[in-house]
Amino acid sequence: MGVARILHVDDEPESLAQAKEYLEGEEIDGWGGPEVVGISDFNDAMSILEAQRFDLVILDVRLGRHDAADSPPDEEEGVRVLEEIKARRFVPIIFWTGLPNLVRDLETPFVRALEKTQGLGSLLQSVQALFATHLPSVNRALMRFVEAEQRGYMWDFVAPHWEDLGMAADRISVAYMVARRLGRSLSRPGIQRLAEELGETGTSGLPKGKVHPAEIYILPPVATTRPGAGDLYHDVARGDEEGWWLLLTPTCDIEWKKADNVILAECLKAENHPDVIAWGERQNAASKAALRDLVTQKTGGQDDRELYLPGALSVPELVADLQRLVNVPVGRLTEMDRVASLDSPFAEALISRFVRYFGRVGTPDLDFDSLLPRFGPQ
Repeated sequence: MGVARILHVDDEPESLAQAKEYLEGEEIDGWGGPEVVGISDFNDAMSILEAQRFDLVILDVRLGRHDAADSPPDEEEGVRVLEEIKARRFVPIIFWTGLPNLVRDLETPFVRALEKTQGLGSLLQSVQALFATHLPSVNRALMRFVEAEQRGYMWDFVAPHWEDLGMAADRISVAYMVARRLGRSLSRPGIQRLAEELGETGTSGLPKGKVHPAEIYILPPVATTRPGAGDLYHDVARGDEEGWWLLLTPTCDIEWKKADNVILAECLKAENHPDVIAWGERQNAASKAALRDLVTQKTGGQDDRELYLPGALSVPELVADLQRLVNVPVGRLTEMDRVASLDSPFAEALISRFVRYFGRVGTPDLDFDSLLPRFGPQ
């Protein structure tokens, strides 16, 4: 991944010098010794972050004396810089300060607060712990991948075909093309390249035509999109074990306010499904075949009734039952947590499955034994 780069912002030159000397003398697992850039002017933090790449930022909270009269936390320079960073980019933050209590309520897994009196060893431990989450490496690899795709598309396609495309004044079309190309590039081949760059092994081991469970979802859903078919909801009021629902109403009906009510299919925990239970109890050929049909989302006839939804991050292992339907007012959706959306073409396949299941027509079977003589001597 290269050298870990850390930006340290503190108005005390001695603190900057001590942290730089100590941290650069240590190693971060998988990265080696870090490079620490120290600046004493909080106002320069964003311009430096815009011009250079950093994997982590260490921030002091207060500009000036720590024994000065307390000011509201949101008026502290370190808090202001944090909010500016969060508005523009992702990078983990460590508040290393004499006033950690001022920022305790801002702590998350990627924003930490340390008292300077805990010593440089404690700072190093927090730095190493944040790099151990692998988010800095994922973040760096993703940014490099996006830039490479954008650079290649503009130089290799748009630039040489600019006159032919006839869109010198049509910047929105270029933006659409780049965005769509980037979205396609970030599908399975791109994900595998990212994983390989991150040192993951076996990333190309999926058989051709197979997908990783995480590829099924957009998780979390894009906040600016309206609810629609394939959205997975959790009714948190019912608790973690129950209350999972798959939306079947088309997006356009909700978008254009044509739907007063929506249809939801109940999703049950996969561990409670008869085929999963049977496999756990018997593990024979018959139970394996039934489980394979369920997990591989076999279609046709009664197989269309149930749709297996693999677990991914906050989504548990679920089975949507297209017989267990409810019809609720569209406003009910705002009372539930929209956890994920099925990506294309899985959302479209869900609707096809739903229509096929309820649109099927049953007919009596022909008698095979009576017809067999028609095809030759027995």
